[in-house]
Amino acid sequence: MEPRIVHVDMDAFFASVECAHNPALKGKPLIIGGGPEDVRGVVSTASYEARQYGVHSAMPLAQARKLCPNGIYMRGHYELYAEASQKIQTILMRVSPHVQMASIDEAYIDVSGSQKLFGGDDAIAAFIKDEIRAQLQISCTVAIAPNKLVAKVASEEGKPDGYVRVAAGGEAAFLAPMAIRKIPGIGPRSCALLEGLGLRTVAELARCKLSLLERVCGPQHALSLQQAAQGRGSVLVETVTRPKSISRETTFSKDRWDWTEIGAVLSYLTEQCTYTLRKQQLETRRVMLKVRYCDFETKTFAQSLMDATTVDSEIQAVVRALIPKARTRRAPIRLVGVGLSQLQYNQHQLALFGREEAEKWGRVLEQVDTVRNRLGFNAVQLGKSITLGQKQERLRRR
Repeated sequence: MEPRIVHVDMDAFFASVECAHNPALKGKPLIIGGGPEDVRGVVSTASYEARQYGVHSAMPLAQARKLCPNGIYMRGHYELYAEASQKIQTILMRVSPHVQMASIDEAYIDVSGSQKLFGGDDAIAAFIKDEIRAQLQISCTVAIAPNKLVAKVASEEGKPDGYVRVAAGGEAAFLAPMAIRKIPGIGPRSCALLEGLGLRTVAELARCKLSLLERVCGPQHALSLQQAAQGRGSVLVETVTRPKSISRETTFSKDRWDWTEIGAVLSYLTEQCTYTLRKQQLETRRVMLKVRYCDFETKTFAQSLMDATTVDSEIQAVVRALIPKARTRRAPIRLVGVGLSQLQYNQHQLALFGREEAEKWGRVLEQVDTVRNRLGFNAVQLGKSITLGQKQERLRRR
């Protein structure tokens, strides 16, 4: 059976989800990554209207504001994006059980066994695009090719809202005229080295003597680059979707000295992490605090737990215990973050003794999450993070 791999890539995903929830934003230059008053941080996603001004992902917000001063700037609402991503995965599972969510906004699907069921590549692509648009009111780009590498490159070429099909045997010809930077794994440094050899196109890279490539890239990297240029790639779609970690972080608009204020922010970020943890039916055994100081020095402090947990109060206690380590350096704080790792599926197995408090909190948090699922994350806040949640909701309504 001929392998057929689909790459689905959502178009300006975060911005598109915001527009779907607030149609008044459609057609406007929307930048996700910071609120109207934020001057620091980076762009997470820019709508295609904002990209016309030169704004793009990972660009500093300060630079984005210079390029697009009249844009609409918003902080992201991760719970909305995670919910949309889950709906997308459900749609894709109707096409094939072999779905790999490569990130929150892109996926690979092995549709080799779905060809007869749907009637071929074109029908599969149309089904995916139509269902996502109908259920979420957002667009995606779909590419179908003999392997994952070519499918990913093809979807980049088809953006936005496109469809690209690469037939079996046509991989090398499809890639040949492209610039070498289009190949995944060729970053700015590798690109400069290859261009130093006079290689500009993928076709030239595919024909280059391997011994010459090895001198500048090393044997292993040289071989993988040439195989990619020849259109050879993996067809393995890994269906395991459990994340390795869950994290949230924020960059302050101005450097912060006040650890009472910083502690409240950490409490809010921790709640976001634990909410996502429970929503994915996971529990954590390791908690991490991330701190970036005013001079950009970044440090992480972590602590393992005796027992895996999903309970906010237990994880919050670890974060509070890590704060004194971050405070040993007396310097203003630019960014803070919370991360949860060593994740495992929640087995709901509590120890026989000493876990009554955790069991009680578990029942309370079930009710809290039910309300949040219906009304949004900021509908219920705990302790120090209440005012931050209210502020976030006000910014969202602007």
